Amino acid sequence: MKKTDTDLNNAPRRRKLRAGHIVLAALAAAFLALVVSAVVSIVGNRNIAVKNYTVESEKIKNGVRLVLMSDLHREEFGKDNQRLVDLVAAQEPDLILLDGDMINGDYTEEEGEAFRYLLERLVKTAPVFFSQGNHDGLIYSEKADYVGGVYVGSEGRSEFLDTLESTGAVFLEYGYRDLEVNGDSVRIGGFYPYAWKVGADSKKTWGRRRSFLEDFCGTDSFKLMLSHRPETYVYEGNIHPWDIDLVLAGHTHNGVVAMPIFHRAIITSEGLFPKYGCGEFDLGGMKMIISAGLAGWHFIPRVFNPPEIDVIDLVPAG
Repeated sequence: MKKTDTDLNNAPRRRKLRAGHIVLAALAAAFLALVVSAVVSIVGNRNIAVKNYTVESEKIKNGVRLVLMSDLHREEFGKDNQRLVDLVAAQEPDLILLDGDMINGDYTEEEGEAFRYLLERLVKTAPVFFSQGNHDGLIYSEKADYVGGVYVGSEGRSEFLDTLESTGAVFLEYGYRDLEVNGDSVRIGGFYPYAWKVGADSKKTWGRRRSFLEDFCGTDSFKLMLSHRPETYVYEGNIHPWDIDLVLAGHTHNGVVAMPIFHRAIITSEGLFPKYGCGEFDLGGMKMIISAGLAGWHFIPRVFNPPEIDVIDLVPAG
């Protein structure tokens, strides 16, 4: 049959419609794949990833293995977090470090006992040091100090902290310990507030923080600091380095929901596609490792962002 002028005129339109259908089908398939992948990711959150880092230093002669945990909040991995305990033990660490928000400030009596029991088992593997975060900081002290709404420190010890340290774990905030680990000298400290002077600071409050940091830095040992928030040293793009070899942080949860590729956070308190979501960073010669942590955020599950512990090997330079 001979094609009419109308058929010929409609042919390009049919081709456009078919092309449009193909594009829509492709977009629908991509969206479905993304949704399925997200669901698989959420289901997979019962498994804990192990992220490995190696930090070289001339101050290290033999080697020290650290295991870092952060932001457990109310998450549980196995009954009484036994799977978490077993996974940490399997890494054969020399030191176990808990970098804040391992429990919430409004904890129940049962949750407080669960945290104590977690520490009790962890110390059987290696010495444990824990520090405060923004959610659990106030439960370790009798009083918190603020200047112009900015947290500058705390005073006193709570009975709950005494209970936790009865396990043998050591709490560090405005404090440090000097250790010999495998023949290597390590100074480990804890410091939550800003490591720089903020506008609301008086000479006295900044002086206290500066005095502690200067004291902490006054050693030839490898200096390791637990500081829950990256913004303790990095704020609005400004880096405030100290003579600290390695800072260990958490807090960000890597944005909770991350990009399906590159494991990069979509948004944190730093803003969209933050630089300091998780990973290793060089801050003017001071290294920082940010853990993506273990829990989600309230009702929001982790997506494309598996819960993790971090294994950090301190090794001789070169």
